[in-house]
Amino acid sequence: MGGLLSSPITTKETEDGKGKAGQFEFGVSAMQGWRKAMEDSHLALPDFDPQNKFGLFGVFDGHGGAAVAKLAAEKLPEILRALPSYKKGAYQEALHEAFLKVDAYLDSKEGRRKVQELVAAGPVVSDDDEDEGDDPDEEAAIRELMEMQNAEGEEEEEEGMVEGDEEESESDMDEEEEEEEEAPANNAWANGEGPDGQGTTAVVALVRSGDFPEVFCANAGDSRCVMARGKKALNMSRDHKPTLKSEMSRITKAGGFVTSEGRVDGNLNLSRALGDFAYKKDTSLKPVEQKISPEAELRHQQITPADRYLLIGCDGIFEKATSQALIDFMLPRLGRTVAARGRQAGSTALSEVCSAFLDHNIAKVPPKEQGLGCDNMTLMAVRLSSSTEELDDSVLPKVAGPKSRRAASADTGARVGVRRNIGKANAMSRRRQILRAHRHRAGLLGALAEAKKRAKQQG
Repeated sequence: MGGLLSSPITTKETEDGKGKAGQFEFGVSAMQGWRKAMEDSHLALPDFDPQNKFGLFGVFDGHGGAAVAKLAAEKLPEILRALPSYKKGAYQEALHEAFLKVDAYLDSKEGRRKVQELVAAGPVVSDDDEDEGDDPDEEAAIRELMEMQNAEGEEEEEEGMVEGDEEESESDMDEEEEEEEEAPANNAWANGEGPDGQGTTAVVALVRSGDFPEVFCANAGDSRCVMARGKKALNMSRDHKPTLKSEMSRITKAGGFVTSEGRVDGNLNLSRALGDFAYKKDTSLKPVEQKISPEAELRHQQITPADRYLLIGCDGIFEKATSQALIDFMLPRLGRTVAARGRQAGSTALSEVCSAFLDHNIAKVPPKEQGLGCDNMTLMAVRLSSSTEELDDSVLPKVAGPKSRRAASADTGARVGVRRNIGKANAMSRRRQILRAHRHRAGLLGALAEAKKRAKQQG
């Protein structure tokens, strides 16, 4: 399959740590996988602001290269800490402002120079390695789906709808595909240098301990933060996909288009990111109004006794697993890790549990899995309690166990489908998107053949 290695690189880069007072123990594991380059970065600062008892954690999923993700992870903490809004305790406002300022820095003379230095110092990546741009894996998936035909049936089309999610109408899809044939892909991005042709998602959690523990989450892109509340997954972010109606509206107003496969101007399959300045060239628009927006969406939760962990991951984590499936895998293993510490030294680090999920999640045979599980993967676990004992399930609120994918379709806390995307992508997995696009194209080809046949008969 084009754009992938012949065998995956499963060596992990791991990090473990905790604050000086024992708070916010964390572990993170990152794996290149099947991709030809690793483009993820992360930050883990349990002692980000000791005076106000804040830790700062985040994952940055780069595309077009690793430089923008690495620089954004480096600059965001210092920019956030220096903001007047942060100093006066307006933390949501500060996070929102910090994302915009990081984006502005990346577009500055100094920021562009730094990106170029990181590009020069990093590995050379060929043009077909862009994991968020033109994806050869989709064509391989289409070829396989052509052989499968309608094996999954119309039932597969209906599965995965969640009440309250925005979705596209049939006319929306038809208009997009007509526009897709007329409008060229964004060659300025594909051929762009530095932050013009590179970008990164960013999902960041500002977590406070003490008497009034709380978490603020800021997200731009399709990486995700999930809280384990009891045994239930509580999404602290939502995936910003071009097929979400509000995102598509902004993209089209800015002069862009979204393909039937959910790609902005035929390239990026996300709608918010830092960098990607080839999509932000309209000087008459504000940064948040551009085709690709750097604006963070904010969510806030008070931390309760039932809240065990934050799990933060890039979109590669969620290609095959729902948020609830991730919690179901991680919680028992994390619990055993914490419990073991009371009995013996040298117990398993949190990063090892993250690594176990990466090994579980990676595609074993990419053609059979339609390219799902082939992306770079970074997963971080942050303990929300500094207690040396794991929570006793008997005192936690009763939470329904994992549901089947069909039953979960009515539960906004347990998103369904092979890959949780917002809007239409949330209701239709990547596999079904490709199948639908194929059927549409097949219908057009059939109609064209029939028209030619009639014309020949009349002639």
